[in-house]
Amino acid sequence: MQRKGQGAMRILILGGTGLLGRALCAEAKRRGHVPLSAARTDADYRLDLGEDGALAALLGEASPDMVINAAALVDLAACEADPVRADHINARPAQVLANWSHKTAKPFTHISTDHFFDVHGDEKHDEQAAVVLCNAYARSKYAAEQHALAAPLALIVRTSLAGFHPDGRGFAHWALKALKNNEPMTLFDDFYGSVIDTPSFSTALFDLIAQKQTGLINLASRDVSSKKDFILGLAEAAGLAGQGAKTGSVSALVPRRARALGLDVKRAEQKLGYDLPGRADVCARLVLLWRAQA
Repeated sequence: MQRKGQGAMRILILGGTGLLGRALCAEAKRRGHVPLSAARTDADYRLDLGEDGALAALLGEASPDMVINAAALVDLAACEADPVRADHINARPAQVLANWSHKTAKPFTHISTDHFFDVHGDEKHDEQAAVVLCNAYARSKYAAEQHALAAPLALIVRTSLAGFHPDGRGFAHWALKALKNNEPMTLFDDFYGSVIDTPSFSTALFDLIAQKQTGLINLASRDVSSKKDFILGLAEAAGLAGQGAKTGSVSALVPRRARALGLDVKRAEQKLGYDLPGRADVCARLVLLWRAQA
């Protein structure tokens, strides 16, 4: 679906100081919008999604033109240990935003996940593929999708992200640091995904927002890679040997997680009118970002 156009907006970005949120704020500002970050600390607005009523109060205070929900509890073990907290942080905000959207006729974008598929290795899953909910994290994120889909002006985006943060968090920083220092690391050859870098994702997302797209869409790399092949791609792009790396399986990890997370992005590419980046391009972009932070 597609909505009628509008110009510069005040965009409230939940999780605006996080790995993705920072990239979204930068892209919003680049396009002439006014990004309003919301997070527990160091943001334009303080927000703890675990506090009942906090998000609804913030929506009234900030009065944004639209909202992007990039906040999530992504620690699988933490979600498994406290599924109620996982629901509070991952699912309930989408319900609050859907109610807000209904009342105000304003749009919101919900950033979902790819942790819904568990078989067939490097298969690409489109937006209609059957889901498999392996853990509390997946259940909370899928519940969020259902809440968001109840709002006609919602855009729900499934993705897999890698990027950088000043505090060193995130998969890409860990992988490149380990490769550079030849630290021990296990490369999973049975865990697949469509990882995209946060700047490329943010650019494409705002292109979809500019088109006023709604509904569920996959927005990720056009390639599906095992975690092993992706890290080897980073090593190649950075010219690193990674002598401490060994091949292993994700099957022994606890809690159990989905393993075949590849996303089919043809629908997004059709809407955008251009190809989303492949693995080599994503790895090259991540290495450039990593070196720029050094």
